[in-house]
Amino acid sequence: MRAMRRRKVRRQRMIVAAVFALLVLLISVLAVRAYQSAQDRKRAEAVRSALAVCFEETVNTAENAGAAPEEELPDGQAFAAWAVETYPAILEGSLADKAEAGEKLSAKDVYDNFGSSLYVLNDEYTGKLKDAETAKENGIYISGQGKAGENAESVHISVAGDLCFAEDGFVLDHYDEVNDLEKCISPQILDITKSADIFFINHEYAISDRGEPLEGKYYTFRARPERMALLQEMGTDLVSLANNHVYDYGPDALLDTADLLDEAGIPYVGGGRNIEEAKRPVYFISNGIKIGFVGASSAEQYHFTPQATEDSPGILEAYDTAEFNQVISEASKECDYLIAYIHWGPEDEEQYADYQTEEGKEFLASGADIVVGGHPHVLEGIEYTDDGPIVYSMGDFWFNDETKYTGLLNLKIDADGLDEMSFTPCQQRDYTTQYLEGKEEQREMFDFLEGLSPNISIDDNGVITKAQE
Repeated sequence: MRAMRRRKVRRQRMIVAAVFALLVLLISVLAVRAYQSAQDRKRAEAVRSALAVCFEETVNTAENAGAAPEEELPDGQAFAAWAVETYPAILEGSLADKAEAGEKLSAKDVYDNFGSSLYVLNDEYTGKLKDAETAKENGIYISGQGKAGENAESVHISVAGDLCFAEDGFVLDHYDEVNDLEKCISPQILDITKSADIFFINHEYAISDRGEPLEGKYYTFRARPERMALLQEMGTDLVSLANNHVYDYGPDALLDTADLLDEAGIPYVGGGRNIEEAKRPVYFISNGIKIGFVGASSAEQYHFTPQATEDSPGILEAYDTAEFNQVISEASKECDYLIAYIHWGPEDEEQYADYQTEEGKEFLASGADIVVGGHPHVLEGIEYTDDGPIVYSMGDFWFNDETKYTGLLNLKIDADGLDEMSFTPCQQRDYTTQYLEGKEEQREMFDFLEGLSPNISIDDNGVITKAQE
């Protein structure tokens, strides 16, 4: 009996010990989990706080309200809470490590961890990117997500000068003879325009079957609607209507131009059906970076092309720069990088005017990251200012039979802004635009462009940098 009693007591003690051990283990696990949970909460809170500060300092909703009532704008804390909840994986990354260490976050930190800039994330947060139609209603287009394929963390933009399609004379007659775009524009050039994430050009003509040439205007340009296929074949993503020829055949032809561009899926800036369209920025999102475009014109010595109004088509004028400066200012608060296109300057003059420098600096101070000009029909210089580059004139891209230098301005934009600016050397001649292949020819062209510019250097690969003082 005693032996049985001792065995029973031992079993009871073993059971008690096992239960105790389990309780200790459970308490330890719960304590560890509680500690880990507290650490996770602390880490998440650090990320939310750091994100909120970065958001307010970068997107800065309080100052970037534009026309929207303040109560409709997201605040930094609300945005940060959404971001952490929507993208919990960031709590495991370097951004969280930096936030937890009390370090200040940069916009680049956000991009590196989210794969999207703060501006793109804010558009997602506010519902602007719900679907393609909603995005388009907000003037936002999703580009080929790295069409250029060289770097998934940058956007490659190519900008060309003036394009003129006219049925009587000029380049279309030559195209109709050869019926092959690659015999009009070198394949090397088309490879760049088609592969760029965004290819932008000045649309210096109306495209329509309607209207009559403006009375008293010497040159009037209009193409048939089927010519839109050429614009698409060039890989065009965006055009400017801010020029002195888009209204050459009156309001109906301009309305048709807008309609046909819409049908082709090619957005436009600087002109349209009314002043709201003419002032409207266009944004592209590519590789998580948001690029903005605006356009205006102050090109006419004799005024033929009207400013758009609330209920009539036209362009956005910039003879008085106040309105364009306001457009630039508001657009700059919605994107990572803003390109301001301006149609200006004396025709056929390689030396830009003093007022172009003054106005270009105004546009940069208003929020543009780069100013690109057109209208003089020839290349003008490039100037680096304290606030960014001014490309005074891109000249004619494919316009007529004159022999002159032209090219493509190529911008590589990353999360920090302009990473590289370069120039593709070309020459317009005999109703075609040809890529300059020979190294000596290229160097001559680069030297020519340097000679027009006050403070740039162009290396043998066409990369443009600020000249050493």
